[in-house]
Amino acid sequence: MDLSRFKTDTAREDEGVWTTIDASSDAQIRLARIGNRRYREAMARRLKPYRRALRAGTLDESVTERITAEVLAETVLLDWRGLTDGAAPLAYSRETARDLLLNPAYRDFRDLVVELAGELDLYRERDLEEAEKNSATSCDGSSTGATGSTS
Repeated sequence: MDLSRFKTDTAREDEGVWTTIDASSDAQIRLARIGNRRYREAMARRLKPYRRALRAGTLDESVTERITAEVLAETVLLDWRGLTDGAAPLAYSRETARDLLLNPAYRDFRDLVVELAGELDLYRERDLEEAEKNSATSCDGSSTGATGSTS
């Protein structure tokens, strides 16, 4: 097996990549890879006061959830565009990201952020190289895609 299929672009893992949330919307989020260096350091720093409780298995789940949401907002969910609160555009800020990730009503959004940030394909070098080749091809005026609607 060729191990290069697992090789990732560490800059993309740390700086984040734009990804579409779902096909029915043009909303996008910029995600660093979960477990990136900044994420690991922030989790270690934030959990340090709770070491004994962690080892004993007595740390309250709400503390872990709060710390995880704060660290995700600081190191993983780096930006967004096209998100709205009802009809009003929702501007990105780290504080707004933290509030969304902490809010139990938005648990599915938080789960989506974690899921997408863990997808190896977003950060793989091979996929990046292929995407750049495809982008160069589409920029020169040639296209391999269909031009009709799929309704």
